Order: sequence, then C-alpha cells, then structure tokens
Amino acid sequence: MLGSKVFSPEDLSLLGAIYDLVVDSLPIPMRTHRNRLQVARNLFYLKLRGERDPLNLELGAAAGLIC
Repeated sequence: MLGSKVFSPEDLSLLGAIYDLVVDSLPIPMRTHRNRLQVARNLFYLKLRGERDPLNLELGAAAGLIC
C-alpha cells in the first residue's frame, strides 16, 4: 500500500474530470462496472505515486481495461 493521503479539492476535481473523460471515451460495451472501477483505481494509484501531468493520468487511467 502507498500510505494515506488526503487529496486537495483541486486534485479531486482534476481526477473527476479525467475519470469522466476516460469513461465517456470508452465504447458503450466497455463501460462496465469493472472497467469504471479500474479507471478510478488507476487514477488514485497514479496520483498517490506523484503523477501530476493530466495526459499521463488520462493514459494511465485506461490501462488494463477489459473488452
């Protein structure tokens, strides 16, 4: 585990916007609960590791999704 972290309102706003962007860009059959959960997990993991670049967060959020 990467430890505890409190995200700022700005961080949460950015993560929410990227989450929506990634999920909305998926084909409808891929918008499963499992994939939406994976996108959220990926975003939090990347942010906890210190990623700040929105493009890297967006690309990393979509990693490992299942068709």
